[in-house]
Amino acid sequence: MDFLKGFKELFIDGAIDAVRQYQSKSVDLVKIEAAAWYIRGIQLVHRQALVFALILFLVVIAAAAIVVVPFFLLTLAPWTKEAKWIVALLLGAVDITVPLLMLAHILSEKNWMQFTKSGEFIESVLNKN
Repeated sequence: MDFLKGFKELFIDGAIDAVRQYQSKSVDLVKIEAAAWYIRGIQLVHRQALVFALILFLVVIAAAAIVVVPFFLLTLAPWTKEAKWIVALLLGAVDITVPLLMLAHILSEKNWMQFTKSGEFIESVLNKN
């Protein structure tokens, strides 16, 4: 009888351990799935921010950099025509490349991962405590 009782307790302990392991794996799977959805959401927000920033960039460039600033600078400057053309080309190049480089740096995927702390989130999901 003691043998049967010991076998019964061993069987119950084994069953409980199996359920715990299954439960742990299920929770881990849900955490990984949640992390994947979180990253997809961040990517969606990142794309929308890129589109918004690009539209804003184009509006600002079209309104200020290409039309207003060079027009007043070149009409009021006492330079020759050739010098005015060179300055106009340089201003146009600077007005377009500087904001594009700033946008590329600010909206890079590396900076977004740091800003949203996605890397830390993924590490916390994948690391078992």
